[in-house]
Amino acid sequence: MSTSTRFPVAPLREWVRRTDVHAAARLSLLVEVLRVLDGEEASSLLGRGELADRLERWRYQWLNQQSTRLTAEDRRSLDCLDRMANELSGRGGRPPRRTRQLVRDDGLAGPEIAEAWRHLDPARPLAPLVERARALTIERFGEPAARDPRPASGRRMLLYAPLYLSSHCINFCTYCGFRYPRQLRRRHLSFAEAQGEANVLLRRGFRHILLVGGEFPRLTTAEYYAQVIEWLTRQAVAPAVEIAPQSTRHYARLAEAGACCVTLYQETYDETLYAEYHPKGSKASYDWRFEGLDRAADAGIGRLGLGILLGLADPVEDTRAMMQHAAYLQARHPDRTIAFSLPRIHDAPQGFRAPYRIDDELFVRLYCVLRLGFPDAELVLSTRENAVLRNRLADICITQMSAGSCTAPGGYEDRKDGGSGEQFPVSDHRTAGEMAAWLTTRGYRVAWRIGAR
Repeated sequence: MSTSTRFPVAPLREWVRRTDVHAAARLSLLVEVLRVLDGEEASSLLGRGELADRLERWRYQWLNQQSTRLTAEDRRSLDCLDRMANELSGRGGRPPRRTRQLVRDDGLAGPEIAEAWRHLDPARPLAPLVERARALTIERFGEPAARDPRPASGRRMLLYAPLYLSSHCINFCTYCGFRYPRQLRRRHLSFAEAQGEANVLLRRGFRHILLVGGEFPRLTTAEYYAQVIEWLTRQAVAPAVEIAPQSTRHYARLAEAGACCVTLYQETYDETLYAEYHPKGSKASYDWRFEGLDRAADAGIGRLGLGILLGLADPVEDTRAMMQHAAYLQARHPDRTIAFSLPRIHDAPQGFRAPYRIDDELFVRLYCVLRLGFPDAELVLSTRENAVLRNRLADICITQMSAGSCTAPGGYEDRKDGGSGEQFPVSDHRTAGEMAAWLTTRGYRVAWRIGAR
């Protein structure tokens, strides 16, 4: 069956001629794509992937310029580009991405999520919600035969550490310690330096390491990350990434290298505020970031980590939107694991003040609501928070915690450098050993590698 039968080629060409200032280049790419899809031109798997990548970027360039005023014709044409890219990549049965429209559909939220949303109301008592979240967490992550009277009741807690690879960044995010205009001593780790940092973490027992880096395309390439991931995998580490959004092809390269998880915070789902907080740089593209986890899942990444940066926008509305996003991803990719993290702004660059205050009780409430809505999700808590609050949340619903963290590149090998050029200050300074010891006294089964139950 020819592409003209499978795809509305003639209307697509007319749409390009009428609406795109780069029409000649777009139509030339379209001719090349159609020849490959029709079998008129041989192309390797790599060549087909590169064509799919170009179609994908064309689609996002259009969305970046027009996403708030799309017509029905625009949507049909963009869906056609997505379907062509899917077929080139061997995912011909995958429906086109409609994340923006579907995430607004309350019908995606099942009864568990709808019930959880009711507890976002601060007038509802917190104590019963906490007990329900605790019971659910023990039920889903506890040892079935546990008769341990301690609070954790044999529950698994995964420990991990972030490994910051680069503080160079082209983005102007107003709240971030790595923002481009900020004067700080920046550092990008060579492969050998990354190995040195990782070896410190390996000696501490970590077998789940989260790679973090600013967005600086000349340095933080997909191939750079893939090289580090491949080496970590050979050391029996399960590597995850929290990096700039990648194309589907580049996510596939990271998956091939051994990446088990992609964490990508939308920061806020409020598009007006998002534009204010991200005035310049590639992160200003809302849709490119919004559909990043979709691309990661299409590329074969097994675990999808969502998050919002608490303090930027209405926390209740952002939590609802994030849960809708997770429900969409779960429906589209039912075999993937969902994870949530709720980083909270405590310190920010001079001149930025978070407009929303998130107190501890609301913070606990939001995590409990996530547990009710997604009983099997991983709930992650970083060392941004102090030890007392982390202990409290660990005993309620958290299933994954960082320990002994440093948020500056090179800070593990050189402790004097650990506070220089950090993305944000660490509040819980317990070592990995101290964290593991505390968890053990509470009755947890401490896990060092992802996948352990």
